[in-house]
Formats: sequence, C-alpha cells, structure tokens
Amino acid sequence: MAAYQTFTSARATEPDRSSLLAQLRALDATAGVQHDPGSATYRIKKATTWTGPQITAAQNVIDTAPASSPQLTAQALIDAMPIFEKAIILTLIDELNILRALHSLPARTVPQAIAAVRTKAGAL
Repeated sequence: MAAYQTFTSARATEPDRSSLLAQLRALDATAGVQHDPGSATYRIKKATTWTGPQITAAQNVIDTAPASSPQLTAQALIDAMPIFEKAIILTLIDELNILRALHSLPARTVPQAIAAVRTKAGAL
C-alpha cells in the first residue's frame, strides 16, 4: 500500500521537475511527486511507510533541487526523446560522416534518406 507525505517548501524558485524526481528516486526508487507549479506544497508517495530520516531527506531534496530553467527542461526532453527522433538525429550524423569520408558521392534522394531513418529506427 502506498504511503503519502505532504511537504511544504519556502523556496523562491520552482524546482526542475526531472531533477527533483531523480533525486527523490535516489532516496526511494518507488517515489513519485505531485506538485502544482507556483504552489509551496509537495505530495510525495512511496511504496513503504515514511521514516523520520526519509522525511528529512525528502524535505532537503525539495528545498535544494535545482531551479527549473529552459536548459534543464531541454535536457529532460532530449533524454526522453522517442526512438523515431533519435533515429533521425543518428541518421543525420551517419550521413554527415559518410559525406566527410567520401568526396565524390552522388546526391542522396528523399526516398534514400527516409529509408536510412527507418533502418536506424529498426536498429535502436
């Protein structure tokens, strides 16, 4: 049965959600957090009963997690990219490397580029 604990933080900045969750899961792999941006209240659940040291550690994580920023948000989006987007990026890198290595390549056609992306997606 899940155990819930409500925390309040006086921090002046909104925490980066991905960093906050990662740090909470380092304390307990089953941790999940519910928080509305702009609110001082955080509701954290985990699979087992909360102990005093766990409550203190979770409060510290909430109070000290890095502030949300466009850079951290972008990094979290990159980490969570679906396979098709990763395939596109990796295919472009492969294609650029081919072009760098060979000087007299014919132009790539759209069907060839699409086939290369689909092949990469199948290999991820």
